[in-house]
Amino acid sequence: MLGLNLLVRLGRTFLAGPVLDLGVLPSSCYRHLALAALEEEDFPGALSSLKWADDPLLVQVLIFRLRLLTARHRRQAQALGDLVQTDLSEEQRATCQDLMKEEDRALNLLNGYEARALGMLG
Repeated sequence: MLGLNLLVRLGRTFLAGPVLDLGVLPSSCYRHLALAALEEEDFPGALSSLKWADDPLLVQVLIFRLRLLTARHRRQAQALGDLVQTDLSEEQRATCQDLMKEEDRALNLLNGYEARALGMLG
């Protein structure tokens, strides 16, 4: 019994990637994977699962989540921009500017994910 269990587990591990990318599983499986990816904030994983899930409502949930994160990152970037305008040491100013670059990078990623999700709806 242990050998059969091990074989099944190994089969799932090695075949999971190729089989998932083919879209041959039931759409409920892809919905489950998309929800799990959303819970972990794995947006590329959620997008790849939603491609096969055929669930526009779940795509809208993803877009809503992305827009909430985008708004949060915009507020943080604005706060950092306001902070840079105050009297800061050069080291603190450089740190704030580095953080602003990271916020811009996050905003670009989120906007790209949102564009891909909107493409799924249209």
